Amino acid sequence: MEKFAKTPKGQDEIAHRTHGLGLRARRLLILVDGQRSVEDLRGLTGDPGIAGALGELADAGFIAPCAPQAGATASAGRDTAPPVTGAAGLRANTGHAASLPLARDFMMNTLRTFHGPYGKLDLVKRIHATQGAAELRVLIGEWQAAIGESRIGRNRMDELLARLEEVLPA
Repeated sequence: MEKFAKTPKGQDEIAHRTHGLGLRARRLLILVDGQRSVEDLRGLTGDPGIAGALGELADAGFIAPCAPQAGATASAGRDTAPPVTGAAGLRANTGHAASLPLARDFMMNTLRTFHGPYGKLDLVKRIHATQGAAELRVLIGEWQAAIGESRIGRNRMDELLARLEEVLPA
């Protein structure tokens, strides 16, 4: 099964919104993680034209196909996301280094995904203003409650919390 991962350009777009992606393309870029197949992404988005949208993101350099693992089992393939270049202390499950900016961006992007760019703006601003992991951890309960306001957010809460813990510094 074909899988895609964010390129450095894609990671930059998630963190800084520098390339002006549309809402649909940005949401899809957020979901691309090097672990989900095209079929997984189709199931998450409900978009039958997902292959074309992925192709556009790939053509623009935001994502790239993951190299298939010869002889890898399905469970082993879930731990093979491409690493962030130059990052030390990579986490085994995501390939991302634990970092406060990455954790903040994850929390802000998921809020924007589930509530739009102006929903929960006060919480987004407080997350953005955090200076340390302990300060950010105080806001996790409020973030969790906000994500849980949507049906899809409630259904994905365990996955989102696990991803947040993977990138949140100790």
